[in-house]
Amino acid sequence: MTNKTAVIIGGTGAGGIPVVRELSKHNYNVRVLTRNPDDAHSKSLTSIPNVTLYAGDIKDVEALRAAFKGAHLAFVNLNSWVLGIKNEIFWGIRIFEIAVQCGIEHYIWSSLDNFFLETKYDDDLRVGHYYGKGHVEQWMTALPQTPMKWSIITTSPYIESLWQAWHPRVLEDGTREFALPLNDGAVPFTCIEEIGYYARWVFEHPGESAGMNLKLAVEHVSLPMFAEALTQVTGIPARSKNITIEEWIQTGPFNTAQDFKMGSQSEPADDPSLLTVAQNFSAWMRLYQRSGGNKGILRRDYALLDRIYPERVKTLKEWMEKTNYKADKAKKVTMRPAWSAKY
Repeated sequence: MTNKTAVIIGGTGAGGIPVVRELSKHNYNVRVLTRNPDDAHSKSLTSIPNVTLYAGDIKDVEALRAAFKGAHLAFVNLNSWVLGIKNEIFWGIRIFEIAVQCGIEHYIWSSLDNFFLETKYDDDLRVGHYYGKGHVEQWMTALPQTPMKWSIITTSPYIESLWQAWHPRVLEDGTREFALPLNDGAVPFTCIEEIGYYARWVFEHPGESAGMNLKLAVEHVSLPMFAEALTQVTGIPARSKNITIEEWIQTGPFNTAQDFKMGSQSEPADDPSLLTVAQNFSAWMRLYQRSGGNKGILRRDYALLDRIYPERVKTLKEWMEKTNYKADKAKKVTMRPAWSAKY
């Protein structure tokens, strides 16, 4: 039982909704900051017990203070698509400062892998939504655990993307073809539905979790594993095909938005710090091409994850079994890129 209040920033997005549900289920009072309380994603949260919507933009200091006032905990996942790198770094730091001012006890920053220095800031791997979050993470790691405890939860591509961006083609003979530009790389997929459990664990185990960067993943998935897992689970013939990044951009879900600049909703479109969708996701795929598996630049401690959450999904095959994944058609899930309203 708990009567603690948690503020969730990014609570209407894919990674935030499971946190809202998990904390509500365990009797936390949950406040969700949303720019538009009348948005369908926001309204859907009002049916969850113990959830209150707070209207306000994350760039509104007074709205942030109102949401944090009297609260104990915070989970912050900023929208990189809307903000861009510069704004995400500024507001990532500023929100932390305001949380300290308001007396938050424990603060979680939702991050993505910070591989920057290890790769000598290679511009071929400059992924916009990684760079903003990763630089805030780097800044946080220099801070003490007083007056506010902090932790980091690092996620990765959602395994649920197999319903959408990573969905295979269905060929004329029924074979499923996973056509992806992975070369010999691997992707440490994160299961969206498990993020909430890990966030609650962090809040409830501050003696261990304070100062921790908890890096989530199901497993590192290489290109052949997509087809192998699907056939093992369903008996459906499948194959994995390596393609170029250019082919993937041109034929995939990012095609119509490839010239749209991420963050241009916050900064002028000619801002040189902004990346187009094509530039961003080309670098994103090069990152996984060069990942080096679990001994490379995107490492995970799977033994730690097993200890924290013994019932977690541990393999791609297990996820396919649990979700009855047949790869027959795309499925709508809560993952909304910022350009979707425009294109």
